[in-house]
Amino acid sequence: MINLKRTGAAVAAVAATAALSALCACGNGGVVKVENDYGSDNYVLTVSGSVMQLADDTTLYDYLCALKEDGEINFEAEQGDYGMYITSVEGVAQTNEGTSGYSWMIYTDLTELDSVVYSSADYGTWGYDGKTLNSASYGVSGLPAVEGYTYALVYSYWSY
Repeated sequence: MINLKRTGAAVAAVAATAALSALCACGNGGVVKVENDYGSDNYVLTVSGSVMQLADDTTLYDYLCALKEDGEINFEAEQGDYGMYITSVEGVAQTNEGTSGYSWMIYTDLTELDSVVYSSADYGTWGYDGKTLNSASYGVSGLPAVEGYTYALVYSYWSY
């Protein structure tokens, strides 16, 4: 025989936990700071329709602008040969010292959508919370913002 009181209490506890988890994840737009080794933080977000109305043509740049408008993240971007790219996040700007420097790289778990490859492990990976995110093949205005996918702005050292 099913104990309705116990079942009802269990369902209520699960619902309360799920609601609390959703509030914690979305309360700040889903932007999480992750410390890095270069004197900055990296910023990780999971796209959610609670931040803005998502459409098939919503880009990561559009999504970041909505987060910026809500005061969740501050960034600057410039138009480049391949679209918009991030030049500064929370006051930490890219640097170029000839053949080396620091730049804001984009990593995501969105690999392919509609036969377009948006990221690849061939160009590098970055780990977060048990996930492996791949280096993006596009700038922020060329990456679609897709519900549930994770994107990271990672301040990285480079040289050649």
